[in-house]
Amino acid sequence: MTATVTTENPENPENPDQTDDPGTTAIHHVRVLLLSNAIEHLAYRFTQIALPLVVLREFDSAAMAGLLGGLAGLPVVTSPWWARHLRQRLGDGRGLALVSLWQAGAVLVVPVALALGALHPVMLALAGLAVGVSDALASPGRTALLGDLGDRLGAGAAIRVITWDDALRRGAMVVGPALAGLGVQLGRTDALLWVEGLALTVSALLVRRVVVPAATGSVASVAASPVVRASAPVVAGTSAPAPGILASVRDHPDVLRGWVMRGTSCLLWFAFALGLAVEGERTGRAGALYATALTAYGLGSLVVTVAVARQPPSARPLRLATVAWVGQGLAFAAMAVWTTPVSVAVCAAAAGAVTVVGIRAMMQVLLARTHGPARRAALAGQSILVDVTVSVGMLVGGLVIDHVGPRPTLAVTGLVTAAVALLAGLTVRGVTATSAPSTSVARGLDRA
Repeated sequence: MTATVTTENPENPENPDQTDDPGTTAIHHVRVLLLSNAIEHLAYRFTQIALPLVVLREFDSAAMAGLLGGLAGLPVVTSPWWARHLRQRLGDGRGLALVSLWQAGAVLVVPVALALGALHPVMLALAGLAVGVSDALASPGRTALLGDLGDRLGAGAAIRVITWDDALRRGAMVVGPALAGLGVQLGRTDALLWVEGLALTVSALLVRRVVVPAATGSVASVAASPVVRASAPVVAGTSAPAPGILASVRDHPDVLRGWVMRGTSCLLWFAFALGLAVEGERTGRAGALYATALTAYGLGSLVVTVAVARQPPSARPLRLATVAWVGQGLAFAAMAVWTTPVSVAVCAAAAGAVTVVGIRAMMQVLLARTHGPARRAALAGQSILVDVTVSVGMLVGGLVIDHVGPRPTLAVTGLVTAAVALLAGLTVRGVTATSAPSTSVARGLDRA
């Protein structure tokens, strides 16, 4: 990806946002939003490493660190009841900028309190809740805005720009913890807490001018396609009904089937994430097996995400997602049979690679079937599904592993994941995707 922006307006070169070409404007805004997202993805990894260490140092309580994470997830889980109408106000960069500033304020509470010597558990709890509120709004809001901008660039462009965003997120998952770990080794743990707050402020300044240009000319023909007409877009600032999450996907069983596959995978994720840690501890490889698996999984997912970002949408995304999650389940089951570091690394890399293919395919289905308010509601539902199933799985997974053992648990959960994917995905016709972008505007994304 290059940083070159080719959206200069010859009549007003200092303000590319004022160009008369909505496609060119959309490309510019996509790049700005991707840069803003990349900053937030990377900065989050700094706090993810530093905050638990600070809490443990200040309060000597692992329970306090766990409670902080749990409180941050509570607003996300309860967002169907309180965020339904707020989500619809995030149709452009101004709303997202306000959310980022809110989160920056919440994040900076901790380093400021540390500097003043006034850090208190209640303060941590309130900060965690405030961060959770912003997470519940920002994650689906930013993805929806990328999708809306992509719709202006050509058929299939929405899934491509969202895949680029996923590539940036996965890159941050690889690079961020390493940089944060270096900071911890240098004794700068407290300083790391300032990074996310300041980064969120910079992100807000970048994203505040991002808008969805009106669909005119050749771009309007894309918006008039049968897929997009299924759910007419809503221009930011206009009033629109705020559908509930289930109402947004009730008429799209293919989306629901994809959620069943992904939800099952997330629910049983504990067998991989927790099971390998326990297996390593019991076999004298404490930490090594777990670290090897997570690193290989992250690298596999990153490489494939970048590779598929330039590819056209799948003609049968539901079928592709089925194959992907079957592959993930079989890869996890294979780790229960071959548990050497090399075999685990190979299987984990394969699991990461196929998982991102499945996620991209189901995102393609969701983007094709929903738009406007319905899209924002569906994306929020997807975020809640992932958070809730992962949390529930980790909550009960320890008990399962203690009673059954890590290797049998990994084998059974892998086979269950594959079986559920087969039942959910192969009993209906695959979803037909739109063709790959063919306009010069859409091809401009390849240089983003």
